[in-house]
Amino acid sequence: MKFRTTLVVGAAAAGIALSACSSQPSAGPSNGGDAAKLISQSADAMKAVTGVHLVITAEGKVPNVQITKVEADVAGKPAVVATGDATVQMGAAGTQTAKLIYVDQHLYSDLSEPGKWVDYGKGDSIYNLGVIFDPSQGLANALAKIKDPKESGSDTIDGTDTTKVTGTISSNDVAQLAGSRKAPEKAQDVPITVWIAKNDPHNLVRAQVESPLAQDAKLTLTLSDFGKTVNVEKPQVTNPTDAGN
Repeated sequence: MKFRTTLVVGAAAAGIALSACSSQPSAGPSNGGDAAKLISQSADAMKAVTGVHLVITAEGKVPNVQITKVEADVAGKPAVVATGDATVQMGAAGTQTAKLIYVDQHLYSDLSEPGKWVDYGKGDSIYNLGVIFDPSQGLANALAKIKDPKESGSDTIDGTDTTKVTGTISSNDVAQLAGSRKAPEKAQDVPITVWIAKNDPHNLVRAQVESPLAQDAKLTLTLSDFGKTVNVEKPQVTNPTDAGN
């Protein structure tokens, strides 16, 4: 199995909101001016984030998509590092959870055999985990590109009070987070919902977007532990063969 296909799904597939989100009574949609201001504040806040715990979950069938969940601690400075797990759909055999480590620009995983680490080579060629911190291509940019934002109530997510904002976003900006861009003539606006912390600095707590790759498919990204330090050590590689072939 080529790991290139499976990991990219972590950022490009579709997803569901985690059950930890509990809805609170909503005051109803407000005007777009308040929502636009909140979106701008959140975009500025995300530019300052250097480390985070993220969970990406997938729902719906997307062609060539095999990952249904990624959970990892990721830091962007002084260098991009990450450690976590991915749940991979293995066909009729069901799902398998694999460990992931990104350090020294290499991606390591025990996908082939649990407990045995394989070096999958230069990680940026598979998926640039640091893209989420990139002001011009990451989450801050995606927030700034949301069109026609409108407040749509309040939710509490993992103990954090948030404001729910709905809008649309170009599929190009979604694909950019996945490390690729669709041709401009194929771009389309897709619905997006974001949950932004009510308290300063108004961090993005959750984002959910319909996948441009398939109908009835959604991507949900949940963030926490903003600014966390992520310490990662290179694993002992037991099978140094080229796992990408």
